Amino acid sequence: MDIERRQEPQRTILALKGRFDAHQVPRFKAQAEAFDEPLRLDLTHVNFIDSTALAAIINLYKRVREAGHTMSIGGLQDPVRVILEITGLYAILPIEEAS
Repeated sequence: MDIERRQEPQRTILALKGRFDAHQVPRFKAQAEAFDEPLRLDLTHVNFIDSTALAAIINLYKRVREAGHTMSIGGLQDPVRVILEITGLYAILPIEEAS
């Protein structure tokens, strides 16, 4: 999985590309651990996600919120969207829908 960090005027974008599974979680955590700012997690190019990756996203979401910032998730492809819907996370996590 590739991880790209981009800065926008009001937030940081963390864009992921590839499979997001247990093998990639340590890299994700290393990239995401220092966030103390508004964040958008871009999953446009993620075609698979497992439960360990979901837990890492939830932990990041909690940490960003506890710091008083916002976090959203965007670019959901159907396989990832289905996993979020099945787990009930689609209704909990802030999702940016494509316009």
